[in-house]
This record gives sequence, C-alpha cells and structure tokens, in this order.
Amino acid sequence: MESLKQWKQRMTDLANEGSSIISTAWGDVQYTEVGYGLPVIHSHGSPAGCDAGPRAFKNLAERGGLRWITPSRPGFLKTPLAVDESSEQQSDMFVALMDALGIEKAIIHGWSGGGPPAIEAAKKYPDRFVGLILYSCVAHQWGHRVTWFEKMILSDPGEWIFTLMQKMSPEAFRKKTCEEMGLDYNYLKNIPQSMAFVDQLFSFMSPASLRNQGSFNDINNYRKIEDLHLEKINIPTLISFSHSDNQLPFSNGQDAADKIPNARLINFEYGGHFPMADPRSDYLNEEMIRFIKQCYKKIY
Repeated sequence: MESLKQWKQRMTDLANEGSSIISTAWGDVQYTEVGYGLPVIHSHGSPAGCDAGPRAFKNLAERGGLRWITPSRPGFLKTPLAVDESSEQQSDMFVALMDALGIEKAIIHGWSGGGPPAIEAAKKYPDRFVGLILYSCVAHQWGHRVTWFEKMILSDPGEWIFTLMQKMSPEAFRKKTCEEMGLDYNYLKNIPQSMAFVDQLFSFMSPASLRNQGSFNDINNYRKIEDLHLEKINIPTLISFSHSDNQLPFSNGQDAADKIPNARLINFEYGGHFPMADPRSDYLNEEMIRFIKQCYKKIY
C-alpha cells in the first residue's frame, strides 16, 4: 500500500509536471502550455493549479488549434501569494504573463473559482482580451459552507484516504463523488468518457497542502463580493452552467447572462460542476472553439 508520504510525493510531481516558472512584471508565475494556435489564458478553479490546463483541456486545445496557457493563480502550487491577493490583482498577473510570453491578445477562460479573476481581466483589459468564457464560474457573492467531503479534500491525509477508498470500492466512490459535484451518476455511469473524468478528479486537487493557500484566499475574497459589475464587460462572452451544479448555484450563470451585454448562456443537464463530464461536452467544446475563432476574426 502506498504510504501518505509516497502518495504526496507522487502527487507533487504530477502537479508540477511540464510546468515552467517565468519572471514577469507582476512577479514569478508558474504556468503550463498545451497546443498551438490562438492564445487562451485559463483562470483555474480552486483547489487547482497550472496542471488543470494539460489535464482537463489538452484535447480541446489540440482539436481547436488553441495555445492553452494556464498559470497557477497566487497561492496555488509554485506561484506565490501576497497578503489578500484580490481578483483584480490576479487579472494583472494574467496580463503580465502575456507580456512576458510576447502575447498581445488572448481569450480569457475562467473555470469555477477562477471566474472573478477572469471577469476582472475582461473589465480591466478589454484591449488585451478579445473574448470571455465563463465555465461553471463564480459570478456573484459566494458564501459556500465547506462540507465534510470538501474538508477531506482540503487536507493531504483526507485526499490520501479518499485515494485508498477509491481503490477499494471504485463504484461507491464514483457515486459519492458525483453526488457531491452534482453529476448524474445513474445517467453517466455507462459513459466511459464521463467516468474517466470522475476517476481522475481528485488528482486535480492533490496535494491539498500545495493549493490550500490559494483556495482559502479565494473563499475569503468571494465571501466579500458585493457587486462584480458584470454590466461593464464589453467583450464577447460565452457562459456554460448546469442546474444540477452542487458547488455553485445556477444564479451565477444566470446573473452573468442577464447582466453581461449580449452574453450567450449554454445550459447542460448531467455534468454538474464539470461540463467536460456531460454527454454534451463535445457540443460545448465545438461551441467554445467556434466562439474563440469568431472573437479572433473580429480583430484580424
């Protein structure tokens, strides 16, 4: 049996695999890149990091001819966190990374807790971002109470125990994971692509000790949100959200769609907090690719 120490080292190596650290005007930023083509800056959720890019969006990037760039946001993995790093300051980091990489224009793509920094980037830098994608994102105040299940995934021993449980009783663990994240287990259990995503989900979040500083900073910031002034976004916006999402109320998606001028909302039914696990994920990916290419067509 793999010990906690062995597990943590393996997860640490996996989390940082293929990443680089670059010096920017903001400071040192850890990031990953997958694919070649039109630049997309991905604002990952929490707990997560730069590994979210290659592990969740590699196929999309290669299929769409996209250069998918995922920085670890402040406090996640190897990107340092200043005291109370705000969403607006994180948007400055995205642009500093673009400058360091020689990128003039990009799409900004937010997922889950990466929503507010992506929204701030779209508002503050409309000259640098040609489009905004909100992928099951926080878009208003979030006073989420951490469940016992989530407390487990916010600790290394808890995640390690979950890994052991997953090996001992994979179907029961799949069912519980789907329940927590709002995925329809009874519908998705016979779809190999969806179950493959569920099986690797916790590796996206491990080890917690290298991600918690950023996660708790997000929780603190999002409890204090009063108004993100979504109506001030004046770049093309695509939103995806599910009514079954157990992590974020659907009002996050609906508010964004109602307040952002000319935004388009795509609903999906079975994937909960994870659009890529939904049976319509291929459709959603095609719509994202189409949206990205249309945004770039308007400037070139």
